[in-house]
Amino acid sequence: MAVTDLALTEESRKHFVRRNTALLSGAQASIWMTAGVFVAAGPVAIVQLSGRATLGGLLFALWAVSLGTGAQLGGLLMDRSGRRPSLTAAQLLLGLASITASVSVLRGSTAGLLASAIVGGLGSGAGLLGRAAIADMYPIEKRGVAVGFMLAAGTVGAIIGPQLVQLARLLAPQSSQSARLAAAWIIAAIFSALAFVAMLVLRPDPKDLAPPRRMPPSAVKRSLRALLRLPAMRAGAIAIGLAQGAMVGVMAVYAIAVSARGVGIGVIALILSAHFSGMFGFSPVWGIFLDRVGRRQGLLAGAALIALGGVTIGLPQAALSALGLFLVGLGWSGTYLGATTVISDITTPAERGTALGFADLISAGGGAIGALSAGVVLDASGFSTVGASITALLIGVIVLLLLVPRASWRAGLAAATLS
Repeated sequence: MAVTDLALTEESRKHFVRRNTALLSGAQASIWMTAGVFVAAGPVAIVQLSGRATLGGLLFALWAVSLGTGAQLGGLLMDRSGRRPSLTAAQLLLGLASITASVSVLRGSTAGLLASAIVGGLGSGAGLLGRAAIADMYPIEKRGVAVGFMLAAGTVGAIIGPQLVQLARLLAPQSSQSARLAAAWIIAAIFSALAFVAMLVLRPDPKDLAPPRRMPPSAVKRSLRALLRLPAMRAGAIAIGLAQGAMVGVMAVYAIAVSARGVGIGVIALILSAHFSGMFGFSPVWGIFLDRVGRRQGLLAGAALIALGGVTIGLPQAALSALGLFLVGLGWSGTYLGATTVISDITTPAERGTALGFADLISAGGGAIGALSAGVVLDASGFSTVGASITALLIGVIVLLLLVPRASWRAGLAAATLS
């Protein structure tokens, strides 16, 4: 029975909103914990199993393509059946991916490890649409902050994820590296199981907890093609696609590049944790900025930070390179949250899952291209060229955003309310 049939009071609705927000935030942390293990352990494991550094890029490309597929399918399911079924299935897939990776490393199967990235990408793509569920439950003037706090929960998982490799090393110092990597993935699978349970009890469905709408009940659900006619929709999707390409590309090769310079895996794990903190730890600040200053300004600031990070990430000094990776993560946070709020603003709950799923599909495509391209560029020209390429790419994003008229950022909202 839908929550609307239960005639909840506003106070009761707010209670369920707080409860669901907590559950969704916990699930977000679990998603990024799994991703963190794949980022820290995946490249090391793939080189250990295959002896080919370029397969590190393939691992992330498979994850990215699958993420886009999972986002598109998850978005369609969300709009048709509510948010809970898709988010529950996502956690099941993530747990399966971690178990598959663990077994593959222990058995020395490169193909199995690559397959785990496909399963994990599908689960991640569907699971990250939890931000659509958050956007459903909050009014537009509070949406940036609400989604920002939900994404900030990812900081916990993203920081802990890479450290699970170190934890396994401390708990079993005499074990082989393969055993330690496998143990890290098993721990991630346990947290996915907990998040799976959290999604099972996500009731009422967030889609049914939307605040009172300022639109007629006869509002028509627009097609994706109609939404793509809105300049802000196109700009938001392209911006996050290119930002994701830059971020995933550098993450795919960072561990390989700096380890070749003599940086140990323990230090790399710490640097990656700092990068993840940049990606998520400042999300509430970005949310406040987006709500108070504007969506366009937030996207511009995020793109500028990624471009600056590209300048410093390829420098030979380890500290400056680490700072560059942090700036890429921080800028990605602003771009990702900015695109999410823009697309959420210009869509109704019946359109939101599909629209955000499409944006994630574009994002995943950018990530796949970035991962594959970064590996090729690293082999051909070195890590500094990877950084320079990122800067050039994000300058293009800044130009694109400046070309979109200011009025377009909220014009789609009027179309949504008057359809």
